Amino acid sequence: MKLIEFRKQLKQEAKLHNIDAVDIDYIIAYVLNTQRTELALIDEISKKDIKKVNAFIKKRFKHIPIDKILKRAYFYGLEFKVDRNVLTPRQDSEILIDTALDLIKCNKYNSVLDMCCGSGCLAIAIKKNANINVDAVDISHKALKIAKKNAKENGTKIKFIHSNMFKNVDKQYDLIISNPPYISSYEIQNLEEEVKNNDPRISLDGGDDGLKFYRIIHDNLKRNLNKNGLCVLEIGEGQTNDIITIFSDCKLVGKYKDYNDIIRCLVFKLKEEQC
Repeated sequence: MKLIEFRKQLKQEAKLHNIDAVDIDYIIAYVLNTQRTELALIDEISKKDIKKVNAFIKKRFKHIPIDKILKRAYFYGLEFKVDRNVLTPRQDSEILIDTALDLIKCNKYNSVLDMCCGSGCLAIAIKKNANINVDAVDISHKALKIAKKNAKENGTKIKFIHSNMFKNVDKQYDLIISNPPYISSYEIQNLEEEVKNNDPRISLDGGDDGLKFYRIIHDNLKRNLNKNGLCVLEIGEGQTNDIITIFSDCKLVGKYKDYNDIIRCLVFKLKEEQC
């Protein structure tokens, strides 16, 4: 079958299912093992490949996210394996990496802890771009399994720790970075279907007010953050003031906006009297 005809047919169907037509090309390119921009140069598609494409498309029309279908996502120029056991890396989180790398360079830090690491995207992106010791923590054995695969495939050496937050963390770090669950429990039901039905609830649910894990991180800083260390946190839209209040006994070092001009990252430091 002519590929141009097959693409046109699927994109017409995609409109009926309220699916972005570009997803069709991503799936076809994946099956054909080529770049999306190269599809116009391919004349024919085999019956075997049509069958494979249709199987993926059927899932997409059920509003399963394309990254969960293809089991891969891209973050900070790196490729990561993802499935239903980990939160898909979001572009907005890249501001955490930019911030962390600047702080590591300026302060000549030697150690980083990624709390609630999920797919390992933060820890791996930092390790890939800085000569620094990186540990990563998650409560989910399944998430850690994915994170370990991602670390290996991206050529990075990271120590992964299975722990309920800081329970099994027994040392101090120069930098603690985290993208914790920060959506309030009652708001999860109002999320887009593609998120609430495909990302693990454990990676979304931040408790009654969405701030549960920020309180836990705050309460462990004195024990697990070095005297001159910094804590870099991703936050949800509109949470800035609440989180600053939780960390009121710490020094706010910086606020950073994401690509949508929303405050997405806060940096805190222990005050001298806490050290």
